[in-house]
Order: sequence, then C-alpha cells, then structure tokens
Amino acid sequence: MEKTMKSTKRLQLLSFTALLGAVVLFAGCGEPAPGGDPAEAVTSVTITGNDQMQFEPTRFVVPAGEEITLTFQNIGQMPKETMGHNLAIIRGLTPMAFSSVSQQHPENEYIAPEFEDRVIAATQVLGPGEEETIVFTAPTEPGEYPFVCSFPTHTGAGMHGIMVVQ
Repeated sequence: MEKTMKSTKRLQLLSFTALLGAVVLFAGCGEPAPGGDPAEAVTSVTITGNDQMQFEPTRFVVPAGEEITLTFQNIGQMPKETMGHNLAIIRGLTPMAFSSVSQQHPENEYIAPEFEDRVIAATQVLGPGEEETIVFTAPTEPGEYPFVCSFPTHTGAGMHGIMVVQ
C-alpha cells in the first residue's frame, strides 16, 4: 500500500513537471505583442489607452525622418468626460512640464497653445471605443521623444511612454 502511494505521488509529480514544461515551452508561441518587438524600428504602430490610465505599448522605435502611421485606440469603457484619452508626442519638454500646463486647455484637446510648436504629432481626445489614425514624419534627429496623455492627472498617473528615433 505504501509502495503504491509513493508510485502515485511520483506519477503526479512527473505529470505536473511535464505540464509545467509544456506551459513554459509554448508560452512564447502565438501572436506578437501589439507594436511588435519594441527594439525593432516600425513605420506603423497601434497604441491603446485604457481606464487604468495606461498605454500599451509604452515604447516603440521608428526610423529617423520616415513617415509613421500611428493608430490610437481608447479601449476603456468610462465616459469621455471623466476618462478621455489623447496621445501627444512631444520634444524639448518633460511629460509633466507639458501636461501640467496642457491639462488646463480642454478647448484645444488638452494641448497648451504655447507648447504647440513642441508637439510632433497628437490625436484628439477620444472616448470609449474610439480610435484615430494619424500620419506624421518622425524627427530626423535620433533620440527619445516622450508621448503622453495630457487629459487631467493622466500623465502623473503614469500614462506616458517613449518613441525612440534611430
């Protein structure tokens, strides 16, 4: 009886180990993450924003001076008046410096008029289920360019990322 219990436990452990190995083996299979490999330069990218005030992906790479197509989707469900999202790619300012002033300008899609010359590209403020596609030319200067949601409090809550130009 004791020998049978040991065999059963050994068989259970072996089965569990085989199952765990299969999960690890196949975890990398399937579709790539949205935006693909964050280290690979792209000319087309889709970014989502959600009700938890998060972008996905938070980093993408583009080739310098190339035309870029960016689709931004608000995948949240909360009303636009309380959880609208925009996406602005900026240069020469920190995300907080840009957003702390821009959030005071709802009439201009939360883009401060005095910072419009610092905006590489921007979407409108989107409500739940809405999306917008914008086309812009990436800067010719390699470097890191922040993108933010400048809707009140969103940047401070972590809704920002980096566009890398190489």
